[in-house]
Amino acid sequence: MEINLIFLLTVVPAILLYGIAKSGLGGSISLISVPLMTLVMPLSQALAIILPILIFSDLIAVYRFRKEFDLSTLKLIVPFAGIGIFIGSLTFSYFSEDFLKIIVGIMGFLFAGHYFLFKKDKDIKAKKNLIKGGICSTIAGFTSFCVHAGGTPTSIYLLPLRMKKEVYVGTRVIFFTFVNLIKLPFYIKLSMVNLETFKQSVMLFPLAFIGIYIGYRILKIIDEKLFYNIIYILILISSTKLIYDFLI
Repeated sequence: MEINLIFLLTVVPAILLYGIAKSGLGGSISLISVPLMTLVMPLSQALAIILPILIFSDLIAVYRFRKEFDLSTLKLIVPFAGIGIFIGSLTFSYFSEDFLKIIVGIMGFLFAGHYFLFKKDKDIKAKKNLIKGGICSTIAGFTSFCVHAGGTPTSIYLLPLRMKKEVYVGTRVIFFTFVNLIKLPFYIKLSMVNLETFKQSVMLFPLAFIGIYIGYRILKIIDEKLFYNIIYILILISSTKLIYDFLI
């Protein structure tokens, strides 16, 4: 992996964004990370390098939010995510990156657009729903396996629950810790993660750590209502970008 100007302009911000996303400040902001990295390396290599970084970041984030999460929600969504990951491992070679991202983009655009245009009582909490939670988390597991893009489907289920912001972040963090640990043996079996990609992950991890720190500092001072509005805005922007990239 050659370090040059293109590397500094693509891989470095990509890993920083993953770190910020892991702190809880909107997982959808990292949707641009994989496309950035594929400018300088194949998709499979980018996915393989990112996965150990995600796991390292998860472990740090889990310690930070170890007392702030919703256990009942995790019991609902983690098993379904496992199903999505298994489906992704079997079908990975059949779907293009562009196809998967347009699906995520459309989902996020409709979700955020509905929130801003039609939802009048934005502070009313939705009830937990097995069907919606199962569908969203299965899709999250599938898209997370294929392109590390499970944040938007997860947000579609979690955001309307209107948890306290720390509980929301902690629940997401622990959910994706399970997701990424489940993905790892499948990535190894498919020969995507190997010793060489792991060394590259270790080299880049400090960037994720910096991103996590930046995200934590922002999360600590941000108002809860503003926090949720920012996440919806980030989902809308990132989803619009995915749709735009697919159409041009």
